[in-house]
Amino acid sequence: MKKVLIVAGSMHVGGIENQLMHLLRNADKDTFQIDFTSDMPDAFYRDEIESLGGKFLIIPEMNWKHPMKYCKAMYRIMKDGEYDIVHSHELFHSGIVLPIAFFAGVKSRFVHAHNWSDGNGISNKRSFLRTVYNAVMRFLICRFSTVQIACSTWAGKFLYGKRTQKKKSYHLIFNSVDTTKFLDKYDNIENGEFCEDGWSNVLNVARITAVKNQEFLVQIAEEFKKRNKKIRILCAGNGVEGLVCKLEKEIQEKQLEQYFKLLGIRKDIDVLMRKSSAFVLPSKYEGMPLVMIEAQAAGLHCVSANTYSPEVDFGMGTVTWLALDNNTEEWADALEKAVVKERVPKKSVESAINKYGFDSKIFSEKLCDLYIKSLKSGR
Repeated sequence: MKKVLIVAGSMHVGGIENQLMHLLRNADKDTFQIDFTSDMPDAFYRDEIESLGGKFLIIPEMNWKHPMKYCKAMYRIMKDGEYDIVHSHELFHSGIVLPIAFFAGVKSRFVHAHNWSDGNGISNKRSFLRTVYNAVMRFLICRFSTVQIACSTWAGKFLYGKRTQKKKSYHLIFNSVDTTKFLDKYDNIENGEFCEDGWSNVLNVARITAVKNQEFLVQIAEEFKKRNKKIRILCAGNGVEGLVCKLEKEIQEKQLEQYFKLLGIRKDIDVLMRKSSAFVLPSKYEGMPLVMIEAQAAGLHCVSANTYSPEVDFGMGTVTWLALDNNTEEWADALEKAVVKERVPKKSVESAINKYGFDSKIFSEKLCDLYIKSLKSGR
């Protein structure tokens, strides 16, 4: 059995974390032992990781004033665990993880690019220190990684640079979702919560942060209220407490309670999608958002910011791309049109998923094949 160590933040709720759980669920348990590091003892996915045979290894948070505590802990885990592969998903912080893996004797050192930006997603301006940091980390990543993976062309270019994208060690593997829970119940008619009251639902699924831009959605909801349209936005996801409180206050002050619902963490995203007539994603940047894949797998028409690679588009004519500097009226217009459109045929969705490899089993197979090939080649 080959041992794989995944380094990916806390393994709490999030798109990257969801993606990695697809890997764990689908990988051959007789071939791979897949373990995870985390700086959050009560992370959302801990119980499932351990139930599937993975180890959940607690590490200290990285503190740049005193980095050795983190580095020593990571080194000990990699060395004592005798891992065959370390797979880092930490953006530029992978420049710290990969050298540690090298000195711990790990021969196969994977790095995964998930984002095309590390700023606010709109401006490319960075501080001098951040520019130097990115350059140094990019050098270390390219120097100490043996395999480079990207979820999109934009993400690969951002983290590795054009030169690395031309190497044989570079691989483009699109993100994926468990499409069965969308396809198996594709024709289900849902009822109950958020149904049968004459309202059309527009769904947003994202962690509540400045980057995910839910504040812009509040403005769109306000536009629906001005137009007296019975269209409400359902916003699923946890987030930064201060920002959640700010959104709640704004919703209350503008009397948008009927037009905007903060749902918190939900485990029934597939059900919410079947209860919705459209999907909206106004993020300032993304790598390749899983929720856009899920929304299209559910047959929803989507209105999205043009702030990430269009490679996520199923090519079914269901995605409307808008700039964030377009006014709220234009976004509201697009969503009004989207909620009255019929869902695409199930066969068209299945065809696109198979064509582009957006299914979680395909993703897991591709990644496990790379693990095996890397181990056979000795790097």
